[in-house]
Amino acid sequence: MRAIHTLFLGLLMLASIPAFAVQSLESREGYFVLEFSDYNASYDSLEVVRLVDGTPDTQSLQQFNVSGQRQATMSGFANGHYLVRLLDSSGSEPPIKLAKVWVQHRSLYQALALFVLGLAAFSMLVGILLGFVRKERDGHYA
Repeated sequence: MRAIHTLFLGLLMLASIPAFAVQSLESREGYFVLEFSDYNASYDSLEVVRLVDGTPDTQSLQQFNVSGQRQATMSGFANGHYLVRLLDSSGSEPPIKLAKVWVQHRSLYQALALFVLGLAAFSMLVGILLGFVRKERDGHYA
């Protein structure tokens, strides 16, 4: 029993250590959420760079002010690989690679199939509700 308590305490201590590894994210819907609450308050900018053949493309550089935030939701990116870094505008802290993101949108066929499935479910729900309204109006539930 003591070994189980020791193992549990060790796992709890491991979980409390902040992880500074670069996250690998995949986005099929075109958006992703980045969490950076483990980093100190001196980082105030988020930089997104498109990767071309594994190297940063300086033409596709985007910067966002994230002062006081612990997470950011990013959207509107085209298919491709991106590198996300945290920056310190004063230059006193080195940049931190936060995540590598691969954006690969769903095909038009998949999007239309999901739309039709949702439309069918919605139509069935409206039909069921109208059927119950008619039965109640006709007095079948009295």
